[in-house]
Parts: sequence; structure tokens; C-alpha cells
Amino acid sequence: MPTQRNATRALDRAGRASDVINVSNLTSTNKPPWRLVEPSGPARLPGPTAPAGTARADTWTFRARVRALAGAVRAAATAGRGLLGWLAAAPCRLGDRLFAMNDAEARWRSWQTTGTHGGLGRRYRDPQFGTLARCPECHGEVG
Repeated sequence: MPTQRNATRALDRAGRASDVINVSNLTSTNKPPWRLVEPSGPARLPGPTAPAGTARADTWTFRARVRALAGAVRAAATAGRGLLGWLAAAPCRLGDRLFAMNDAEARWRSWQTTGTHGGLGRRYRDPQFGTLARCPECHGEVG
């Protein structure tokens, strides 16, 4: 039965691989039952001591929390400004994509291009219209 022999070899290889990969050491083998060194706490600056009988507020951790909160607020404000700027420019980017072909033709013809409606519209003008003069007989009146 060649199939069983190959399956056995595959299981042996998988067992050896799992012995190497297992880094969590869940069985607590080779772990000392005590800590060699106690972890040190945060360094605190010496401050004024409170009178006996009153509860002393831990100002060091309070100030650290306030600083951390202020930093988080500044980071959120910066991210919010970036997000709002990106959202405000979205209609202009959409308009640029919608009118890319028309804008290219307007540049080729040397026309003036003006964005309207927050970037979702375009107005094209040929600058040669500014060189036209009114008719001396009717003074530009139609009728």
C-alpha cells in the first residue's frame, strides 16, 4: 500500500515542522516559576507631599493623560482638515475627469476655460471675440 507510506511520511514531516514553528510554548516547558527581575514602574518626579489624612492626587499621571489627550485632539484635527480638503476638492477632480477631452480641445484652440458650479461645469470662450467691434450703423442693436 504505497498510499499509506506516503501519508505517514507526510504526517512525520508536518509533526517536525510544527515542533519548529511552535514559539508560544503553551506547555510552560523550560519556564522558571519565578520572575528573575521585577519590572520597574514609571519614573515619577518628586513633588510636594500632601498633609496626612488627605488623599493626594497623582498629578504626574493626570498631566501625562492631559498631554496625551491634547496630542490626540491635534492629530484628529489635522486628519479632519485633510479629509475635509480632500472632500472639498472631489467635485473639481470629477469635473476635470468629465471635461478632460473638451478641455484638451479648448487648449488646442487657445480658448479660455472657466470652471463653474464648483468644478462640475465649464465655460469656454474664444479670446478673439474681444477684438470684434460694433457695427457703426446699428451700434450692436438687433432688430
